Amino acid sequence: MSQNLIAKKAQEMHSGLAAHAPPSPRRRTQAERTALSDARMFEAAMLLIVEKGTQNTTLKEIGERAGYSRGLASNRFGSKEALFNQLVLGFNDKWASELRRFVGEKSGLSAFTAALEAVEYFLLNHSVEMQALYILWYESISSHTAVRRRLAANHLAYRRDSERWVRQGIEEGTIRPSIDPVCFAMEFNAFIFGLVYQWLINPSSINLQAIFSHYKRTTLETLAERRT
Repeated sequence: MSQNLIAKKAQEMHSGLAAHAPPSPRRRTQAERTALSDARMFEAAMLLIVEKGTQNTTLKEIGERAGYSRGLASNRFGSKEALFNQLVLGFNDKWASELRRFVGEKSGLSAFTAALEAVEYFLLNHSVEMQALYILWYESISSHTAVRRRLAANHLAYRRDSERWVRQGIEEGTIRPSIDPVCFAMEFNAFIFGLVYQWLINPSSINLQAIFSHYKRTTLETLAERRT
């Protein structure tokens, strides 16, 4: 894992702001222009959050970094908290889509393995977004109440998914019945959030592939029903 991966991804995003979409032979509709400007402002917001944190990022700077007037972000979203909340919603949709792609109809042990693969893929391919969202999430503990409520709902949904996979595995006979679904769901999600946090702080100190591989193996060993 390159020590400069996150910086490289940020530079790629910054360069992409100037050419977010290829030229279109037809005139864009108002809805398309709005969607494009929103996407550019969300990218600009993530870059600024990584650079300066949420407290020092302003709507004026977001509009200017995205290549628009300083007042567009304020006119579009009304407040920084509202923009951040939309940023979280967009991230949630993207993550949910990736999780569905990896997990699909899997259940029990297979679902846990697929979920870990989804996290690893998402982290390596969306590292700047992950860093921006983690900064936003952690800073929301003392502010940004809408973001904090959204994060709390996300945590609950992730734990419920994990609980469901444990119960499915127990019913299928692939997970030991002694595993407590609630407790294991908490442990599983704590591992993921804690690992991502540490990797974003110091990516060169953590070999993600090795850690995910080890955790998948030990998780399967912990959960699996032992056959006699």
